[in-house]
Amino acid sequence: MAEVLLKAILRTLDLSHEDFQAKYQAAAAELREITGDRRFDNVVLLPMTVWRWTNGAVGMPRQPAPRILERMFNVPAAELFAPCPDGLKWTGPKVEPVFDESELRMTAHDAAAHAGDAASRALPDLTLDQIEDDLRYLARAHVDTAPYVMYVQGRQVLQSATLMLDRTQLPSQRRRLYLVAGQCSALIAACATDLGQMPTAVELLRASALYGQVSEHGALQAYAHGYLAILAYMDGNPTQALRLVKKAHEFSGIGDTGRARLFAIEARAYGHLGRFDDAARAIQASLEQSSGRRDDVHDEVAGEFDFPLGRIAMSNSTTYLLMRDGAAAETTAMQSLSLIAEGGPAGATPVPIASKASSDLAMARLLRQDVDGAAEALRAVFELPREWRSPGLRDRVRTVRRELVSAAFRDAPGAIGMAEECEDFVQMAGPPSLGPGS
Repeated sequence: MAEVLLKAILRTLDLSHEDFQAKYQAAAAELREITGDRRFDNVVLLPMTVWRWTNGAVGMPRQPAPRILERMFNVPAAELFAPCPDGLKWTGPKVEPVFDESELRMTAHDAAAHAGDAASRALPDLTLDQIEDDLRYLARAHVDTAPYVMYVQGRQVLQSATLMLDRTQLPSQRRRLYLVAGQCSALIAACATDLGQMPTAVELLRASALYGQVSEHGALQAYAHGYLAILAYMDGNPTQALRLVKKAHEFSGIGDTGRARLFAIEARAYGHLGRFDDAARAIQASLEQSSGRRDDVHDEVAGEFDFPLGRIAMSNSTTYLLMRDGAAAETTAMQSLSLIAEGGPAGATPVPIASKASSDLAMARLLRQDVDGAAEALRAVFELPREWRSPGLRDRVRTVRRELVSAAFRDAPGAIGMAEECEDFVQMAGPPSLGPGS
């Protein structure tokens, strides 16, 4: 994809973030003097915002950004955010900028410090609008972005939110920033889980729950407690998981999507405890949430926080496997894959959900001795790049392998070969590391 003209301009001028921000604020001040429009007061540019502008993550930003950029470069905003035409003077070696972690932290710190001093302990509402937009973008990109990439981007937004909290004393602004910080902590926790860093994920989810408590936001607290329940039964503690999910149900302000998610998690906890009747009732409850209630985490931010029917079906298929109900597991796994294929946004495939549903489908088919059907279900799973082979998916593939080497498949053609493929898949998984200082 051709780069946008704004990126070509910044690369050619070799502007640092600090220089770009200074010129941006100077142009805004000129427009404020000319027009008297207060929207040009105390504008702030975050590194994440510039990255989104220059990498095609937005079409056209909200005002006053387009007018400021037009004054800076004397080019219409529509052209700045369009692909750079051939033959324009903004050309040169296409070298992507590389930021190390210390540079990103210093840039975010300097930008937040300048904005805080200028705004006299309050932030422009447009700055808060932008960081909330950044959070929504991350949540919705989570389904098709590699976990480590999402972890790095999420950490930038979290750092910006915490720095902004030190720059405002307005209760309404602080509550908005607490929500962003809490949601971002939960997103990073999901990335840490996919990267095999369970203690890090637990700590981040506890921070998310505390942010929800400080902001008195029940839906965020419910999401964090539900995810903590998932990590508890993954760690072999289903009783603790059940306590956590029961606690999550007690929070107020949870919409139908959030309730359905909690019932699906509760069903899994019951399945791990061998309480199959209770698990079946929780599965049914996960499918009956239709009051029309919504909340601004599961439904408005959505993305990673969403729990649509395809995701419910995937979770319930795993519960049916715990119950050794192969027929129900196969039906729900196939339903999940069908819903994902039909209902996903254009160009986005929820890789983690689809791959887990495919693994469950393979296991369900093995329960009725269908080795060929299991191999067909696993074909797409085996082709996954290493970075998508999360601990949850690897556990499912290990379960399939254990079934294939059991006495029931001792003489089954192809069983041993597929078991070896399962073993290779797990062995070739990406290293569970977030790098130094994670």
